[in-house]
Amino acid sequence: MDDGPITPALVLWTAKRVITQHATTTSPHRANGMCVQCCGAGCNMLSWAIDVVKAHRLATIPEP
Repeated sequence: MDDGPITPALVLWTAKRVITQHATTTSPHRANGMCVQCCGAGCNMLSWAIDVVKAHRLATIPEP
């Protein structure tokens, strides 16, 4: 397996995959919006992913 460098594009891709995982059912026994890391207090992976995507969008918004 090629463990190339961790690039901003790879981090963004991973964050989008985490968000997608929380929006789709992975198995009939798991409800939408949950992953293995989810608990009653929320999901650290989902929070991280949202922060990454938000930071990327704010960084790419041109100044007026």
